[in-house]
Amino acid sequence: MKKIVTILATVSAVAFLAACSEQEDKPMTMSTTSSSSSETTQTSTVAQEAPDFTLQSMDGKTVRLSDYKGKKVYLKFWASWCGPCKKSMPELVELAGKTDRDFEILTVVAPGLQGEKSVEEFPKWFQEQGYKDVPVLFDTSGEIFQAYQIRSIPTEILIDSQGKIGKIQFGAISNADAEAAFKEMK
Repeated sequence: MKKIVTILATVSAVAFLAACSEQEDKPMTMSTTSSSSSETTQTSTVAQEAPDFTLQSMDGKTVRLSDYKGKKVYLKFWASWCGPCKKSMPELVELAGKTDRDFEILTVVAPGLQGEKSVEEFPKWFQEQGYKDVPVLFDTSGEIFQAYQIRSIPTEILIDSQGKIGKIQFGAISNADAEAAFKEMK
Protein backbone atom coordinates (compact mmCIF):
# COMPACT_ATOMS: atom_id res chain seq x y z
CA MET A 1 0.00 0.00 0.00
CA LYS A 2 2.84 2.39 0.86
CA LYS A 3 4.40 1.67 -2.51
CA ILE A 4 1.18 2.57 -4.33
CA VAL A 5 0.85 5.86 -2.43
CA THR A 6 4.51 6.72 -3.18
CA ILE A 7 4.07 5.90 -6.87
CA LEU A 8 0.88 7.98 -7.09
CA ALA A 9 2.57 10.92 -5.36
CA THR A 10 5.55 10.69 -7.72
CA VAL A 11 3.34 10.49 -10.81
CA SER A 12 1.32 13.48 -9.60
CA ALA A 13 4.47 15.54 -9.00
CA VAL A 14 5.90 14.67 -12.42
CA ALA A 15 2.58 15.51 -14.12
CA PHE A 16 2.43 18.86 -12.30
CA LEU A 17 6.00 19.77 -13.28
CA ALA A 18 5.40 18.70 -16.87
CA ALA A 19 2.26 20.83 -17.03
CA CYS A 20 4.14 23.85 -15.69
CA SER A 21 6.87 23.58 -18.29
CA GLU A 22 4.50 22.94 -21.22
CA GLN A 23 1.94 25.66 -20.49
CA GLU A 24 4.18 28.70 -20.57
CA ASP A 25 1.37 30.99 -21.74
CA LYS A 26 -1.36 29.79 -19.37
CA PRO A 27 -1.82 30.70 -15.71
CA MET A 28 -0.47 28.13 -13.26
CA THR A 29 -2.85 26.37 -10.90
CA MET A 30 -1.76 26.04 -7.33
CA SER A 31 -3.26 24.81 -4.13
CA THR A 32 -2.97 26.77 -0.95
CA THR A 33 -2.22 25.23 2.38
CA SER A 34 -4.83 25.43 5.06
CA SER A 35 -4.22 27.81 7.90
CA SER A 36 -5.29 27.62 11.50
CA SER A 37 -5.67 31.39 11.77
CA SER A 38 -9.19 32.79 11.70
CA GLU A 39 -7.92 36.33 11.17
CA THR A 40 -8.40 36.22 7.40
CA THR A 41 -11.75 34.51 6.85
CA GLN A 42 -13.29 37.02 4.43
CA THR A 43 -13.98 35.94 0.89
CA SER A 44 -12.67 37.86 -2.06
CA THR A 45 -15.38 38.57 -4.59
CA VAL A 46 -16.14 41.59 -6.73
CA ALA A 47 -17.91 44.39 -4.81
CA GLN A 48 -16.85 42.92 -1.46
CA GLU A 49 -14.41 44.56 0.94
CA ALA A 50 -10.86 43.47 0.09
CA PRO A 51 -9.42 41.38 2.93
CA ASP A 52 -6.96 43.51 4.88
CA PHE A 53 -3.46 42.25 5.52
CA THR A 54 -0.16 43.19 7.11
CA LEU A 55 2.90 41.84 5.31
CA GLN A 56 6.62 42.51 5.19
CA SER A 57 7.96 43.98 1.98
CA MET A 58 11.06 42.62 0.32
CA ASP A 59 12.96 45.62 1.71
CA GLY A 60 11.82 44.89 5.28
CA LYS A 61 9.00 47.43 5.66
CA THR A 62 5.61 46.59 7.15
CA VAL A 63 2.81 47.13 4.63
CA ARG A 64 -0.90 47.13 5.47
CA LEU A 65 -3.53 47.18 2.77
CA SER A 66 -5.64 49.42 5.02
CA ASP A 67 -2.91 52.08 4.78
CA TYR A 68 -3.99 52.52 1.15
CA LYS A 69 -7.62 53.31 2.01
CA GLY A 70 -8.67 56.20 -0.22
CA LYS A 71 -6.37 54.97 -3.01
CA LYS A 72 -6.89 52.41 -5.73
CA VAL A 73 -4.64 49.34 -5.54
CA TYR A 74 -3.42 46.89 -8.17
CA LEU A 75 -2.67 43.67 -6.27
CA LYS A 76 -0.83 40.90 -8.14
CA PHE A 77 -0.36 37.37 -6.76
CA TRP A 78 2.47 35.56 -8.51
CA ALA A 79 5.53 33.27 -8.17
CA SER A 80 9.09 33.25 -9.46
CA TRP A 81 8.67 29.75 -10.92
CA CYS A 82 5.53 30.63 -12.91
CA GLY A 83 6.21 31.16 -16.62
CA PRO A 84 3.13 33.32 -17.31
CA CYS A 85 3.93 35.40 -14.21
CA LYS A 86 7.48 36.09 -15.40
CA LYS A 87 6.22 36.80 -18.91
CA SER A 88 3.82 39.45 -17.54
CA MET A 89 6.38 41.20 -15.33
CA PRO A 90 8.02 43.48 -17.96
CA GLU A 91 4.62 45.02 -18.69
CA LEU A 92 3.99 45.48 -14.96
CA VAL A 93 7.43 47.09 -14.58
CA GLU A 94 6.47 49.51 -17.34
CA LEU A 95 3.20 50.32 -15.56
CA ALA A 96 4.97 50.75 -12.20
CA GLY A 97 7.35 53.25 -13.80
CA LYS A 98 4.51 55.56 -14.88
CA THR A 99 4.23 58.61 -12.65
CA ASP A 100 0.77 59.68 -13.86
CA ARG A 101 -1.18 56.62 -12.66
CA ASP A 102 -3.87 57.04 -10.02
CA PHE A 103 -3.35 53.68 -8.28
CA GLU A 104 -0.71 51.91 -6.24
CA ILE A 105 0.88 48.61 -7.26
CA LEU A 106 1.60 45.79 -4.80
CA THR A 107 2.65 42.24 -5.60
CA VAL A 108 2.51 39.24 -3.29
CA VAL A 109 4.59 36.05 -3.34
CA ALA A 110 4.61 33.18 -0.84
CA PRO A 111 8.26 32.42 -0.01
CA GLY A 112 8.95 28.81 0.86
CA LEU A 113 5.45 27.66 -0.14
CA GLN A 114 4.45 25.78 -3.30
CA GLY A 115 8.04 25.80 -4.58
CA GLU A 116 8.64 29.54 -4.20
CA LYS A 117 12.13 30.75 -3.34
CA SER A 118 12.90 31.49 0.30
CA VAL A 119 12.80 34.98 1.84
CA GLU A 120 16.60 34.96 1.63
CA GLU A 121 16.82 33.76 -2.00
CA PHE A 122 14.00 35.78 -3.54
CA PRO A 123 15.52 39.32 -3.38
CA LYS A 124 18.69 38.25 -5.20
CA TRP A 125 16.69 36.47 -7.89
CA PHE A 126 14.33 39.46 -8.21
CA GLN A 127 17.21 41.91 -8.63
CA GLU A 128 18.80 39.70 -11.30
CA GLN A 129 15.53 39.87 -13.26
CA GLY A 130 15.66 43.68 -13.42
CA TYR A 131 12.17 44.14 -12.00
CA LYS A 132 12.48 47.65 -10.61
CA ASP A 133 9.75 49.85 -9.18
CA VAL A 134 7.60 46.81 -8.37
CA PRO A 135 7.00 46.35 -4.64
CA VAL A 136 7.00 42.74 -3.46
CA LEU A 137 5.30 41.60 -0.25
CA PHE A 138 6.05 38.28 1.44
CA ASP A 139 3.12 36.07 2.48
CA THR A 140 5.22 33.53 4.38
CA SER A 141 2.21 31.73 5.89
CA GLY A 142 0.07 31.59 2.74
CA GLU A 143 -2.82 33.18 4.68
CA ILE A 144 -3.24 36.09 2.26
CA PHE A 145 -3.25 33.78 -0.78
CA GLN A 146 -5.97 31.90 1.09
CA ALA A 147 -7.94 35.01 2.11
CA TYR A 148 -8.07 36.10 -1.54
CA GLN A 149 -8.89 32.54 -2.64
CA ILE A 150 -5.94 32.39 -5.05
CA ARG A 151 -6.21 29.15 -7.00
CA SER A 152 -4.10 30.04 -10.03
CA ILE A 153 -1.33 32.47 -10.67
CA PRO A 154 -0.96 35.07 -11.81
CA THR A 155 -4.14 36.47 -10.32
CA GLU A 156 -4.58 40.22 -10.27
CA ILE A 157 -7.08 42.01 -8.09
CA LEU A 158 -8.00 45.64 -8.66
CA ILE A 159 -9.27 47.40 -5.56
CA ASP A 160 -11.16 50.70 -5.63
CA SER A 161 -10.45 53.70 -3.40
CA GLN A 162 -13.11 52.54 -0.92
CA GLY A 163 -11.27 49.25 -0.36
CA LYS A 164 -13.71 47.12 -2.39
CA ILE A 165 -12.69 44.62 -5.03
CA GLY A 166 -13.49 46.08 -8.42
CA LYS A 167 -12.07 43.37 -10.68
CA ILE A 168 -10.51 39.93 -10.36
CA GLN A 169 -8.34 38.84 -13.28
CA PHE A 170 -7.23 35.21 -13.52
CA GLY A 171 -4.05 35.36 -15.57
CA ALA A 172 -2.21 38.53 -16.46
CA ILE A 173 -4.10 41.70 -17.25
CA SER A 174 -2.72 44.10 -19.83
CA ASN A 175 -1.74 47.58 -18.73
CA ALA A 176 -4.42 49.07 -20.99
CA ASP A 177 -7.12 46.86 -19.48
CA ALA A 178 -5.98 47.60 -15.92
CA GLU A 179 -5.93 51.35 -16.55
CA ALA A 180 -9.37 51.20 -18.19
CA ALA A 181 -10.79 49.22 -15.26
CA PHE A 182 -9.36 51.70 -12.76
CA LYS A 183 -10.88 54.64 -14.69
CA GLU A 184 -14.32 53.10 -14.13
CA MET A 185 -13.75 52.74 -10.38
CA LYS A 186 -14.30 55.27 -7.60
